[in-house]
Amino acid sequence: MRILSVHNQFRQYAGSDVVASSDEKLLAEKGEVSSYRRHSNEAASVSGLQKALWGLDTIYSRRTEREVTSLVEQFRPDIAYVHNVFPLISPSLFHTLHRMRVPSVHMIHDFRLWCPNSRFYVNNQPCQRCLQQGNYWPALENRCIQGNLGYSAVYAASLSINRKLGFTEKIGGYICLTEFARKMLIQCQVPEEKIFICPNHIDTSVFTPQYGKGNYVLYLGGLYQDKGVMTVVKAFAKLPHIPVKFVGAGDAEQEMRDYIRQHRLSNIELVGFKGGEEKREYLRNSLFTICATHCYETFGLVVLEAYASGKPCIASAIGALPYIVEPQKTGLLFEPQNSDDLAEKVRWLYERPAEIDSMGRQARVIVESKYDTRLRYAALNSIFEQVIERSQMT
Repeated sequence: MRILSVHNQFRQYAGSDVVASSDEKLLAEKGEVSSYRRHSNEAASVSGLQKALWGLDTIYSRRTEREVTSLVEQFRPDIAYVHNVFPLISPSLFHTLHRMRVPSVHMIHDFRLWCPNSRFYVNNQPCQRCLQQGNYWPALENRCIQGNLGYSAVYAASLSINRKLGFTEKIGGYICLTEFARKMLIQCQVPEEKIFICPNHIDTSVFTPQYGKGNYVLYLGGLYQDKGVMTVVKAFAKLPHIPVKFVGAGDAEQEMRDYIRQHRLSNIELVGFKGGEEKREYLRNSLFTICATHCYETFGLVVLEAYASGKPCIASAIGALPYIVEPQKTGLLFEPQNSDDLAEKVRWLYERPAEIDSMGRQARVIVESKYDTRLRYAALNSIFEQVIERSQMT
């Protein structure tokens, strides 16, 4: 099978970038793969007229149209496997592939095709106003993209124009990571027969589990408001005897440091971004982890990394997380943005080392049996074959 792999990488390396790269490597080991990549850093230094032109590309990229047309003519792919297309590739990709009769499968890392800010989230709470009202004026009213009217207008225009051009109908299949995303896509009027579920994966062989032992609780991930980092900080302000380490970086870091200093919290440490073996070392030496997001995550790779390390996870009961974390089996769930509830769950688990050990062992078994990379190729290949077969019948 000849596969065209497509991805627009974000400025800050994210979970979708990890999956796009690992999937491409996996597929290349089994067949022929050609890659079409753009990086958001390309637009970082432009200003004035150039920035306006980048905005037009977000709506419909003529460059994507030209380059993908040429690539398809040369490579002749059987299918296109698409991850992110915003901001630089744009929905023009789907129009181009459809015109050239190349079926496409889109991996749903977020909800950008239906929501301008990709998360159905604004003003510190979930929001589906654009979906419910059938237009994108709410995105302008709320300045959903970074609080910026211009950016919000560009993404609202891109979705509005391309929806009228039928780009979502031109996509042959949608891969959701959990049942949560599948239900969301059905609300977005995606035909159920086009939706497949294939969870994210992880190479468990690079993680050495350590059960029931550790010196601290661990938060691993981006330091952003919607990731719930202040909820975690406030929870541990109530638990001065329990140490917590934050491994990650993000724009909420200064607010976190200010709060820690003002309240003289000595049990909270921000250690910065760590990757590779250094990150795995922090996981091994933790007791359990926390995933505190209060927006609609489509998955949570950090949960799988915890499981692979033999660690339970305490997660917020929102989005995809309740489909990954099994209460009393691989972790606990708490009410999103409720620092009191989180503190109670942390205290309960911290005081029960036998539960930490048992949950960690069950977590490792589950990640090996459901989420290991060795299961990935067969699942993706099956989806590709079904989408190709359906496209040949139309």
